[in-house]
Amino acid sequence: MRTALLFICLAAMAVPVTAHHPNRETGPVIPRVDFLPPLGNRLPPEYRRVYNRPTYLGGKIAYLIAPSSQEAMAWHRAEHRGDYECNRGRVVNQYFYAKPYEALRIGGRRSVKADPNEQAAPELTGLSAEYDDQYEEGQSPDSDDELSEALEDAGEK
Repeated sequence: MRTALLFICLAAMAVPVTAHHPNRETGPVIPRVDFLPPLGNRLPPEYRRVYNRPTYLGGKIAYLIAPSSQEAMAWHRAEHRGDYECNRGRVVNQYFYAKPYEALRIGGRRSVKADPNEQAAPELTGLSAEYDDQYEEGQSPDSDDELSEALEDAGEK
């Protein structure tokens, strides 16, 4: 039995060795004809693109599998707004509050000076001019508490 199995395996592996490869240089070139047009040319736009929310069933499944996924959270918002019950059209959220970098008045990072005698322009440092005036040239606050106090004082002025 082992001998027969070995012989069958060797015969199966030896078949590609004797195969003749096609001669690509002399063979005729026959173009392939596409009988079926490409799918998707005239298909209607998908639900997500039209309504800016996932389908009810797809969103619910996503919510059950991973509630913190983007699709699940979009479905949850649309479900609580009642978009699926009343067949509401496309809903695009608009936000009317300041961006985080506008609301937080901490500014950019301080510039690193190569020469302590050279003073950087206040507009390049990103911090307010009042903050730069409180400290002498080349000095910086010793702790985060002093820095926060200086920024609070600059915001009050």
